[in-house]
Amino acid sequence: MSDGLSRRSFLKLAATASAAAAIPGCEPAARKLIPYVVPDENIVPGEPTFFATTCSECSAGCGIVARVMEGRVIKLEGNPADPISGGAICARGQAALQGLYNPDRLAKPMRRKPDGSLAAISWDEANREFNDKLAAAGKAGTGRVAFVGASMGPTLDAITLAWAKAFGSDRVGFWEAFSDEPARKAAEACFGKRDLPIYRLDQAETIISFDADFLGTWNSPVEFGRQFASFRAPKQRNGKLSIGNYAYVGPRMNTSAAKADEWVAANPGSEGAIAMAVLNVVVNQGWIAPNSGIDVSAVKAFVADYDPEKISAQTGVPAQTIQRIAAWFGQATEGAVALAGADDPLAHSAAYLLNAVTGNLGKTMVFLAETPPEANSRPEQIKAVIDAMRDGQVDVLVIAGGNPAYSMPPTYAFRDAVKRVGMVVWMGDAPDESAELANLLLPAHHPLESWRDTAPRAGIYGLGQPVMQPVFASRAVHDMLIESAHLAAGSAGQAIPFENAADAISASWSQLQGKIGASGTPKEFWDNARRTGGVFTEAKPAAVNVVSTVWKQKSQLPPVPAGLMLWAFPHAFLYDGRGANKSWLQETPEPVSQIVWDSWAEIHPDTASQLGIEANYEQTRLFAGLHVIEISTPNGPVELSVNISRLVRPGVIAVPFGQGHTAYGRYAKGIGVNPFAFLPEGLRSIAVSAKKTDKTHKLVTPLGKSDMMGRAIIESMSVEDLARGIEPQYGEEPIDQPYEMYPPIAYPGHKWGMTVDVNSCNGCSACVVACYAENNIQVVGKDNVNLGRIMSWIRVERYIPSLEEAGRGPLLQIAPVMCQQCDHAPCEPVCPVFASSHTREGLNAQIYNRCIGTRFCENNCPYKVRRFNWYDPEFPEPLNLQLNPDVTVRGAGVMEKCTFCIQRITSAEINARTENRAVMDGEIVPACAQACPARAITFGDINDPKSAMMKRRDDNKGRTYTMLPGYNALPAVTYLRDLYQEKGKA
Repeated sequence: MSDGLSRRSFLKLAATASAAAAIPGCEPAARKLIPYVVPDENIVPGEPTFFATTCSECSAGCGIVARVMEGRVIKLEGNPADPISGGAICARGQAALQGLYNPDRLAKPMRRKPDGSLAAISWDEANREFNDKLAAAGKAGTGRVAFVGASMGPTLDAITLAWAKAFGSDRVGFWEAFSDEPARKAAEACFGKRDLPIYRLDQAETIISFDADFLGTWNSPVEFGRQFASFRAPKQRNGKLSIGNYAYVGPRMNTSAAKADEWVAANPGSEGAIAMAVLNVVVNQGWIAPNSGIDVSAVKAFVADYDPEKISAQTGVPAQTIQRIAAWFGQATEGAVALAGADDPLAHSAAYLLNAVTGNLGKTMVFLAETPPEANSRPEQIKAVIDAMRDGQVDVLVIAGGNPAYSMPPTYAFRDAVKRVGMVVWMGDAPDESAELANLLLPAHHPLESWRDTAPRAGIYGLGQPVMQPVFASRAVHDMLIESAHLAAGSAGQAIPFENAADAISASWSQLQGKIGASGTPKEFWDNARRTGGVFTEAKPAAVNVVSTVWKQKSQLPPVPAGLMLWAFPHAFLYDGRGANKSWLQETPEPVSQIVWDSWAEIHPDTASQLGIEANYEQTRLFAGLHVIEISTPNGPVELSVNISRLVRPGVIAVPFGQGHTAYGRYAKGIGVNPFAFLPEGLRSIAVSAKKTDKTHKLVTPLGKSDMMGRAIIESMSVEDLARGIEPQYGEEPIDQPYEMYPPIAYPGHKWGMTVDVNSCNGCSACVVACYAENNIQVVGKDNVNLGRIMSWIRVERYIPSLEEAGRGPLLQIAPVMCQQCDHAPCEPVCPVFASSHTREGLNAQIYNRCIGTRFCENNCPYKVRRFNWYDPEFPEPLNLQLNPDVTVRGAGVMEKCTFCIQRITSAEINARTENRAVMDGEIVPACAQACPARAITFGDINDPKSAMMKRRDDNKGRTYTMLPGYNALPAVTYLRDLYQEKGKA
């Protein structure tokens, strides 16, 4: 391998990186994954160091900070310097560690033998075989080499193109399963450019989402979660206290729809027509901004065919509903924004035009100047590469990322095309379905082990750097490409001036300094970029106007569905399948269905009745479905277990993407079905038929019942009642001051507590996965979840309002529940060995080496937040390297629970005593609060009335409540009620 940057130089370079200036640590050294005989002089045992880098779990490009202990990354957090993440991180970002330490990662190069089995070979053998095939392909003619994989950032993508060019080819396809092509086509039609805008939800009074799950999987959920919490916070608008008006249009209630004032249950594919009908109302009611520059007569002609009554007959959505949400949008005096995430370009065009005609272009929807080029290839470019493979025009194919064998539509026939390629080389970490097609498998660095950069949007330049030494004997993808070009492409390969990816990134960032005019020396610029995780500048808005040709375009109304429609949606955690090999994500309940470790067919009770299916099972048995249906599609039948739910439109069968892997490791293989295998190109829905079978398959969930049965668990109130000072009354009788048998506990120093804003929480479950990562929580698998043995210390409760309550409160009630750290803790007096004890700082501590496993405490806890460990924990190597050394790994037979991340509290208190000062407010942040994108959780000292946590309570006195007050447990966790608008008042 080229040694322009030796391993020794690499370690020196990596050692200079640290996190943002607000984060401790300076000049941390890279470490080895073995105990030290001679300790590194820069290491203080037990003290973490921090490296700023970027997340690669989706295209949002969040900045993150890696916490490193003795050479091991043990935790990922959001980078507070990054304007996208804002210091938070989603569940998928938290779980990136499980990709780094995945026990099924490829550890060494492998060659496929004629019988299909794999044999380990040395790196020298692998390189020789790869380079020989490339050299022969380069001499055979032009276009004989191809690359299909994921975009890895502007610099590395440029290397990929240069590598292909060195062998006389331009056959490069950057593949992403969930393409932004419909949005780009619509932008080109509406504004004459394929750039994508950014959105400012927090500056809007009204939001309408046309199947854009912006709090879950669409675009940039962490950033939108933060903005949306501000949008729905109670504030004075037009002289009265209110929250933002919000409507969601889509086939299924997801986390984004759950927080809406109105969920418009629409058939898949009808979102565009509904959006055009909303535009029709806005235009014909004269709600066009005078400064929009829109030709009113042209736009009226454009929307003439989309009269609400006509669209109502076509889609089944009441015309009154269309008119109501259009009025919210058109009459918003403080800005409105329309979003579109459907696969129909018409929905995107209508959303863009709604923003434009109401004067919100450049306000809540902003196009930026100097937008980075498109990262992914267009569909026609991808198909051209595959056609060349099928025609026998490609001798060597490199697959790196994207898993095209799993996620490409059947019409592409990617697997068949690969069979016509002489040599297929797969570069990656965990061998997936695409690796099964390869002749040569080369282990590649995980993103946390490699150099890269990102450009998610104008003004944001993210820098990804290695945060630790490679776990396995892997190599960076682009190091392999550069080396092969240098050795096998002759003089053409020497045109690539870099020795490796690190050189390329360094050179690219030297040019960046000149481009953005940053001050200081190149070294200072480079060092600061590594320290802060990139360079973040204020991007200038671009002057964009609606092109006149858009009004001349005609579109057809969607056909009225004659039968059932199968509609697939990205799983909140598994996304397009890339998260399926991470056990934390498999075991975190999907926020709405609460199902784990499975695929399912979600259908409305009316649809179930038509199929002869009844929910004749007890939900308290911890499963969410039992009956199996057979779904007939043009690409063959599919069998799925049914989850009967009112949270999906009748006639729709909603199926999540993400499962159905035939490879990809022990946590992904053999679970559920893969919707990509039976959907048409560019579409997520298809007409199907279905029938009940005699088979059964249990859908497992840790949730018991879906209703609160009149108890005060998650409370809500209307914003109108909040303004009037009226607090809601739940089924429990008001309690007078109870007689106390014991004197109150004195807390002379700190008393730790939390304030949780249910109105801000959207159920994203970042807190759940963060707790898994921080506290060494064991994953138990589907069978044990079925037995009620899930180990998570914090859960996201989800309750569905009854039919009687529907329309008089939130569409769905969601809140995180952790140990409430009660003053009158019911768990403490029943423990025969005092394992459950109360600290002088208000914490309900659990002393593991005392616990004998009676489980009396669990039985006595009204909040059900204590977990009994039924077996010794298992962390298959190298997953054990992720364990937090500050937290005990519990053994079988003990009860375990949340203690507000006591290790973080203790560390801060020790530091304060060492420095002879008091603990500062905000110095201690538990993992759940640190991860929360919506900033719904605040931690602090109850004894400090000036703490941010107590101030949040004081500022929202009309909304505060504690869960299950009738038990008189006196929790240290106070919740702020969820808010909704009374019907007809929005």
